[in-house]
Amino acid sequence: MLRRFVVLIALVLAPLAAQAALKPGAPTVIITGANRGIGLELARQYAARDWNVIATTRRKADDPGLADLRAIQAKHPQLVIERIDVSDTSTIRAVAEKYRDQPIDVLINNAANVEATFQADLDKVNTPFEKIDFDAARTDFDVNALGPMRMIQAFMPHVERSKQKKIVNITSFIGSFGRFGGDSAMGMNYGASKAALNMYSRKLSHAVKPKGIIVALMEPVLVASKPGVAGSNPMARPVEEEIAKLIKEIDGLTMERSGRITNWTTGEIDPF
Repeated sequence: MLRRFVVLIALVLAPLAAQAALKPGAPTVIITGANRGIGLELARQYAARDWNVIATTRRKADDPGLADLRAIQAKHPQLVIERIDVSDTSTIRAVAEKYRDQPIDVLINNAANVEATFQADLDKVNTPFEKIDFDAARTDFDVNALGPMRMIQAFMPHVERSKQKKIVNITSFIGSFGRFGGDSAMGMNYGASKAALNMYSRKLSHAVKPKGIIVALMEPVLVASKPGVAGSNPMARPVEEEIAKLIKEIDGLTMERSGRITNWTTGEIDPF
């Protein structure tokens, strides 16, 4: 009986404890895939701007892969780390419930089914058609297309209660019909999953427009966010510079750009 009482009290107090580190009145961003690359740099720069940051990762709390994220947290205690696997609805809804009273100004869906190094990514996207594993495509779609939609559905009330009301889905030109992605066989599974994310986002933008919520698609040219990128492609831009551009684009988002793709490297609207 006592144990059940303790568990009940813990459940009641969990949201209060979770939000204790967040600064009242400060804008709040939630970022998926925040333990490395683009997500990690987003967490770093938003925390440095004194935003509340809910940094999510599918890794467990004691995972060595969270060392960089924990280092940011040590400097900026208004950054909290939560475990979310975007392919698992239960983990998403658990965190949404934990922060049920917290408005979220910007929801950034950054997590994607990608490799740890740039060379591994290249090897995967250059797999010839005859050797493509279409069973593996389920994971690409589950993480890259359905994952953001699960996040948006669970956190929509938090976004709706905020001042900025922005949802940002990170996409890729590999999923484009109108640019290089549509004129190449590269990244068939990954590209198709990002094209699906683009369509979901476009349709969602119409669904939530009456609520004043902006649904933005953002893509770069090439960010040096992984080992081996800068050495393999001279076009790759430093991650710090590119994420500063991305945040600037997010700051300036208006309803006119909802449901459209902004290339944050160039500042231009990219075709679908």
